[in-house]
Formats: sequence, C-alpha cells, structure tokens
Amino acid sequence: MNVPETVAELGDPIALGRTAQIYGLPDTTVLKLYAAGIPASEVATERANCDEAVALGATPIVCHGQVEIEGRHGLVLDAAEGGSLNSLAERNILKLREAGRILAREHVRVHRCRTDAHNDVREVAVGLLDRPAFDFLGADGRAKVAEGLRSLPDGDVLLHMDFHTQNVFAQGDGWAVIDWQTSMRGAAACDVASTMLLLRDAELWPGTPRLKQLLYDTVRRALAAAYLAEYLQVTGMDPQEVTRWRLAALVLRMGTWQIASEQERFAAQVRELIGAS
Repeated sequence: MNVPETVAELGDPIALGRTAQIYGLPDTTVLKLYAAGIPASEVATERANCDEAVALGATPIVCHGQVEIEGRHGLVLDAAEGGSLNSLAERNILKLREAGRILAREHVRVHRCRTDAHNDVREVAVGLLDRPAFDFLGADGRAKVAEGLRSLPDGDVLLHMDFHTQNVFAQGDGWAVIDWQTSMRGAAACDVASTMLLLRDAELWPGTPRLKQLLYDTVRRALAAAYLAEYLQVTGMDPQEVTRWRLAALVLRMGTWQIASEQERFAAQVRELIGAS
C-alpha cells in the first residue's frame, strides 16, 4: 500500500463524514481516515465487516488493509468508479424517483445475503440503552424499551444500517455499496426502517442553512417514498413490518451517533412508541 506518512501529504479530502475523511490515493484506492480518538478496534471491526460483505457478494469494494497516520487509524479501500446515487439526483432532479428505486433494488440485493458473522441487531440496540442519550427514560422506561426490542423477530439477513444514497456508488454496469461500519444481522425490515429514518428524519450535515434544509427535506421525502414503494413492491414485504422496527431504528440512531439536535424529537417518538408520558 502506497500511503503517505503524514496527514499533510494527503492533500484535501475528497469527502467528509461524521467520523472520517476520505482521501484519494495515487492508485485506484482511497483512504478512509478516522478522526483522532477513534480506537483501532472500531476500525478493525469495519474492516472485518467489509471483508464479510465482499465474501457474501454484497459489494465489490475491497478493503486492502488498516493503517495508522499520526495516531489516526484508517482503511485503504477500492475507489468507486463513478458518482453516488446522491449525485445522480443532484445533477437532475427529474431522476430523483429513479434514484429512490435504484436505492431500493440495491438494498434488496444486500438483503439476499445471509450471515452469522455479525451481532444481532436487537441485542446491539438493547446494549445502547445504558448510554446517556437514554437517561430521559429512567430505569422503568429502559426496561420497557428493552422488552420491546427483544420481542422483535429474529433474522439472519445482512443489515447495512446506514443505507442511503451517499453510500451507493456507480461501479461498472451496476452499483457498489460502501461504508460497512455499522453492519449487523437481523430482519430486513429493521434495515428498511433505518433507511426511512435517515431519509425522512435524520439531521442533515451540521450547519446546513435553513432554506437549503427545507428544500432538502422535501427532496428527501420524495426520495424516501420512491424507495419504500419500490422495496415493498419487489419484496412483497408488509409495510407494517417496517413500522414495527421503528423503535429499534430510533434507539440505534440515538445511541450510536448521539446527535444533540435530534435528541428531543427522537426521544418524544420513543416515549410515544412505548406509551410513556
């Protein structure tokens, strides 16, 4: 791997995320460099998840190894050949619904994969309830949420759990899914519920101007509607299955990312779902 020894040598990042920056490398790879303070163990988990996704045929994007630059940990990955589904919609708003349908079909393809190499999504969600994001529940509320999560159906489907248009890229004659940091195992409807939350309710990039946020919210809802309609049509899934997993999607979002601006809205929804005042 031909990776620079300092962050300065990397130049400007080609993409930014909440926890990492993406840098182009001289060959056909990219470096996903995590923020300072993120432990090597978390990066190793993503590497293992990516290897499993490749082995199952869920993505052609191969991880070529783990590196450390100035105390920050990262992964060297294949570069996607084309733009993201997000850029498809941004270039031509008339392709918005097409992007939603492609997103759904790619999600269906991922959900054809079965795995026993990941943690059960229900137990992951229960394990997050001890975090400060759920202090509003109190002991009784936490117990009620845990009971609701454990009552959800079992499954062995490969779940991405951060599946949206910025994580699906053009590759050859098809598409490639990236960013397997949060992948788990469970019922497909949980992953669909998570995507619907991301598309309709999750915070946009911090600092997005209010007017742009309103425009993006309208666009995202149209995208979400096209995505869900296509997914349900292709799979025959009952939409009530997706609704049933809303609680899990909220807990995973709140507990994993702990985004202050989402806390009040999502806490109110959790209370409503468990019938708490």
